[in-house]
Amino acid sequence: MNDTAIIVTSYCGGNFQEEKRKMTKTICKMLSEKGHYVILTTHSPIDAETQIYCDVFVYDKDNRFSFDGVPQRTTNHGVAELTLMRNAVALIPKGFKYLLKMAYDNKPDLDYHDIIQKCKETGKKAVTAKWGNDLSLGTQMYFSEIEFFNKTLSMDELWRCEKDLEYVWYDSVKEKDLLDQIHIIDIYRNFFGHDVLQYAHAAGTSVDHYPYD
Repeated sequence: MNDTAIIVTSYCGGNFQEEKRKMTKTICKMLSEKGHYVILTTHSPIDAETQIYCDVFVYDKDNRFSFDGVPQRTTNHGVAELTLMRNAVALIPKGFKYLLKMAYDNKPDLDYHDIIQKCKETGKKAVTAKWGNDLSLGTQMYFSEIEFFNKTLSMDELWRCEKDLEYVWYDSVKEKDLLDQIHIIDIYRNFFGHDVLQYAHAAGTSVDHYPYD
């Protein structure tokens, strides 16, 4: 039985909307064709063809960066991203134990079956790569037991989101004394031998050449 749901987060607004929609459709299509259970969660309307490649699709037009004044100050999209994750996790069917979260602009043709298997073999509750420095846990792509995710990245953590989400997750895990339950990889470019690339940068304001149809 498939016990891992793949969550793809997507926002196709702002600059390069056509390119972002293409990336979203491509990664969902490739994941679906490889037999993964795909949940697409987005703050942007998505075309019907892309939805066909998803087992679950959830659209939430509310892309706000805070709720009821929490956090008080923020210039990052951590709240919006966390909302997407929480929307998706709430719809994972019973029977699944793990999730693999990735952004829409991740390299779509990696062997994600192999990545999932190697994450499980660590024996840890979660697997991710560093982001920026040793006081962060990357959220571009990560593997986690669903229960561990619910414990460490809940909406109760919104007040932390004056910082980027990568620092939010680290602070939450550290304060709960759970850092020893995460396997941390040095860089995404060598994620168990897989080169995890992103094709959109600076909150989607720049896009690299995307060599996939």
